[in-house]
Amino acid sequence: MLLACRRDRDHEGSGHEGFTVKLVEEKELLGGILDKLYFAGFASLLGKVLRGGPVMPPQFKVLKDLVSGEMDADRSDYLLRDSHHCGVEYGRFDHRRMIQCLDLNEADGGVLEIALHRDGIHTFEALILARYQMNTQVYYHRIRRIYDYYLCQYFTEKGKAAFDTPEKILDQTDTQAMARILQDAETGEGGQAKWAARIRDRNHHRCVHETGEDANAMDLKHSERLFEMLKAEYADVDFIFDVPKPAPTIHKLLLPEDAEAGTFVALPLIEPNGEIRYLGRRSHILRRIPRRFQVARIFADVGRENQNALHTIRSFALDEYRRLGGQS
Repeated sequence: MLLACRRDRDHEGSGHEGFTVKLVEEKELLGGILDKLYFAGFASLLGKVLRGGPVMPPQFKVLKDLVSGEMDADRSDYLLRDSHHCGVEYGRFDHRRMIQCLDLNEADGGVLEIALHRDGIHTFEALILARYQMNTQVYYHRIRRIYDYYLCQYFTEKGKAAFDTPEKILDQTDTQAMARILQDAETGEGGQAKWAARIRDRNHHRCVHETGEDANAMDLKHSERLFEMLKAEYADVDFIFDVPKPAPTIHKLLLPEDAEAGTFVALPLIEPNGEIRYLGRRSHILRRIPRRFQVARIFADVGRENQNALHTIRSFALDEYRRLGGQS
């Protein structure tokens, strides 16, 4: 459960981190159970590990890395599970080999940190590539994005009262949520009904514009301008502009070309002679995998049966985007 909560934070941003810490620390929730299972004060200690930063004892950095790091167990695990359940191969990598190549390194001040033996470079590269492919091809796929939008609108219309306490959040299950969506779609009552019907009927907006996965600030600006032009040109069509914020992060590894270390991670690499180097300096592949990816999309409320209108809008969008200076 703890890793599942951290995973939600990983996908959707830092807003869930506070809830995760609250969940494990408060005795009325999981705190009391954790203290009984392990030892008194365990829940508080775990909260410090999850928070990280100055509140965490430096010798526990390795625990933080295992929960939320560049090789953390959770993200490595869910890449494999999500790949399996989605029926794709993108998330697969040799996790057993990577685990064999892990070790500990004692840094300055006695801080323990996860290190990688040189023989594990290739499987770690495969992990980062799997993360990139799953993010671009699954987690932020255009169909996933539009239904995420519908879900957000649906729960916004339902109001905060349905999720204003940790207990209410924990009481939710996929089955219960889907049952409520189907019920709201059937009754047609309330502002949430139209979004529920969209989800039930799989009647979604169609993508009419999409940048590449390496969209820069100018691409986003051109896409925003195109969005306004489409609304003006096709006033009777509902358009939705979508840009993931913040931009999805693939890795935070320090690379040789970085002018400043900043918040980047200098992952220790153990050479055969025991010398410590840094992975970013040895891996040519990691230098070519972007740390972040960004894509802007515009969706139009045009049914699948109206292919002529869809083709017309897409052609207009492509021509105008190129005229604005965007790279298609």
